[in-house]
Amino acid sequence: MAQQVGTLIPYTMNNDRIVPSLPPREETLQVILVDVHKLMRLALQRVVTSFPSIHVTASLTTIHEALVVIDKMAAHTIVLGPSVPISDCLNLLKSLSERRTPFGIVVIQQCLHPETALTLVKKGAHALLDESASEQDLANAIVEASKGNTFLSRCARGILAVSMSRASIHLTEREMQVLSLLGYGSSNFRIAHALGLKEKTVEKYLTSIYDKLNVNSRAEAILCMQKLHL
Repeated sequence: MAQQVGTLIPYTMNNDRIVPSLPPREETLQVILVDVHKLMRLALQRVVTSFPSIHVTASLTTIHEALVVIDKMAAHTIVLGPSVPISDCLNLLKSLSERRTPFGIVVIQQCLHPETALTLVKKGAHALLDESASEQDLANAIVEASKGNTFLSRCARGILAVSMSRASIHLTEREMQVLSLLGYGSSNFRIAHALGLKEKTVEKYLTSIYDKLNVNSRAEAILCMQKLHL
C-alpha cells in the first residue's frame, strides 16, 4: 500500500473554545503539522484550526516532506504528532539546527520516558506534550514555541524532573537575576536592557549559569530552575 503524501491545506478559522495568549505580531502564526497516520493528522488539523490567529500552512506525513516544505514557505512552528517516531523527531531537530532555521518545535508523544524527554529538550524541542495534554496546552505550546520559549505539559514537567538530579547550586546574585529573567522567556537583549548590562556580559553570565547547572541550553536552564525552585 502506497503511503499517503501530506498536502498543503487552505486556511480556515473558527473562534471557539481555546484562546491562546498570542505574541504581539500583525500576522497569524503559521503552523506545519506532521503525523504519519491520516486520522491523527486530521484530528490535529481540526483542533489547531479552531485556535484563533493560528493558520495550518501544511499537513504532512513525513519529516522529509517537512524539510522540503520549510524551504518553500513561511512558518513559525512545526508540530510533530504522536505517530512520528522519536528518531524522526531527533533527525528533524538536527537538520534544523544545522540549517540554523529558527522554527519553534512542538513534540507530542505517548508514553514519554524521562530519558527521551530530556534528549528532545537538549536537541532543541521547545515544547513537549504527553497523552494527557489538553487542547489549551497545545495552543499555549504553539504560541510559546513560536517565540522560542519553553512549554511543558504538567505531566511532561514531572517526567523531566525525574531525569534531572538535584545538586548543590551556588549562583551569584547577578546570575540569579539573569536566570530569573531567562525564566520569563526574555532574550539576551531584553535581559541586558533590564539589568543595565551589555549583551556580551549577559552571554558570559549565561555560560557560567549553564556550567553550574550542568546544562547546555536556555530550555534546560529553565527546566532546572523550575525543578530546583530557584
